[in-house]
Amino acid sequence: MFRVLKHKWITPAKVVDETYEGRNVIVTGANTGVGFEAAAKFAEKGASKVILAVRTLEKGEHAKKEIEARTHQKCHIDVWELDMTSYDSVVAFAQRAATLDHLDIAVLNAGVHKVPFAPSKYGWEEDLQVNALSTTLLSILLLPKLKASKQPGGKTPILEIINSGLHQRATLDPQIVESSKVLQGYNKEENFKPNTQYSRSKLFLMYATNTLAENVSPKDVIIVSVCPGMTASELGRDYDFPGAGVALWVANKALMRPAEQGALVYISGTTVGEIGHGRFYQYDVIQPIAPTIEGEKNKKIAQGVWNEIVESLGKDVPSFQEYLQEAIGKA
Repeated sequence: MFRVLKHKWITPAKVVDETYEGRNVIVTGANTGVGFEAAAKFAEKGASKVILAVRTLEKGEHAKKEIEARTHQKCHIDVWELDMTSYDSVVAFAQRAATLDHLDIAVLNAGVHKVPFAPSKYGWEEDLQVNALSTTLLSILLLPKLKASKQPGGKTPILEIINSGLHQRATLDPQIVESSKVLQGYNKEENFKPNTQYSRSKLFLMYATNTLAENVSPKDVIIVSVCPGMTASELGRDYDFPGAGVALWVANKALMRPAEQGALVYISGTTVGEIGHGRFYQYDVIQPIAPTIEGEKNKKIAQGVWNEIVESLGKDVPSFQEYLQEAIGKA
């Protein structure tokens, strides 16, 4: 708690002296909160093009006008539709991204924290669907374009996947682990607890991100997981217990950084270089590998979760094995 209060009231996020001139940037979940502020920062810092990936185009257009009014930059801002609950939408978005002249940075910020238990059309609880499965799919689909965008002597393209420090404290039931179907275990309503499902979904995403990083050279694409810290956002909007609104307001005021501070972490996260490949970046530093990640036991769990993700995507996404082969060289 002290660290949270320190970064809220004492230590602001680092401001990096970085230009994004000539670079094309995608930010998902960019119409509100930290995603919106990050998109604005990239525009302010000279990006050639910033693509706002949003579920609702009308909201995206409103965000575009706000960014243009605020920054007065010549940056070209596009609004593209992306529904992270639909694989068809994710694939269509990535195919559109493949038509860009180049893609230099992709910030995968879109995420959910659902209450109560709600299954997606693919049968997955929505935290697992959006935060783990769909984000992994989008990462895989964007990797070939990011790789192809590397120019001799140029900056290495960056895949920045937004995670959460909560993955460091996520716990897994030993019985579910023993079943060797961890993802499926937490896809059951009887095992769903809103206050822990989000952290587990982010742990599963970290497993997948690390697997991708192990199979992609940092000289081709730098893959880094980034957490903005406790930051004001709309993640808790589904809470409806008595007094939820007041509790969230108090938390926002007392504990959470403004969205702009979180966006600065997204920006500095793009400057970590090869040393940040496959690592977790929070509070403006690369963090030690979490106890939930290190060790042979956790590596075995991570491999099992990765296998479940690949199996599920292979069932529901046409040509997925080809996409995976193109992204990391193996299916």
